[in-house]
Amino acid sequence: MSDPARTYRQLAGQGASLVNLVVQSYDQILNSLYAAVRAIEARRIEDKTRNLNHALLLVGHLQNALDFNAGPQIARNLERFYNLARTRIITASARNSASLIQEVAQDFLSMREAWEQVEKDVATAAKVLGPAAQPNPYSSIPPPSSGEPIDWTA
Repeated sequence: MSDPARTYRQLAGQGASLVNLVVQSYDQILNSLYAAVRAIEARRIEDKTRNLNHALLLVGHLQNALDFNAGPQIARNLERFYNLARTRIITASARNSASLIQEVAQDFLSMREAWEQVEKDVATAAKVLGPAAQPNPYSSIPPPSSGEPIDWTA
């Protein structure tokens, strides 16, 4: 398993935007969740546990990186989302529930799509405003674009 903080520093050093780093983290979480589903279906408990632990590590890293000063409401919403996701991942692991993991993955997929839109908006604004006047990506994260609204209250 990779060290999320080290990966973040490497990508940031290569010029990756913060929003892009979040999207990439969501991709890693999704990969781990889907691998855990496959492991449950194949009755490979150690693989399930390793993949869910990796997903939890990444969620914790994202949660620790929340900036409550840059976007307090968005940060609070994301904190609730991450807390609920962690609880559901732990519950799914204890119950050995592939379907619950798939639900969590769907929530992350919806959020990933929202972050991807933010990334496009930030890139567009940078072209218009110039690189020195980049907007705060936390100022307007759109709600998930598909499915039922996510209830982030735990």
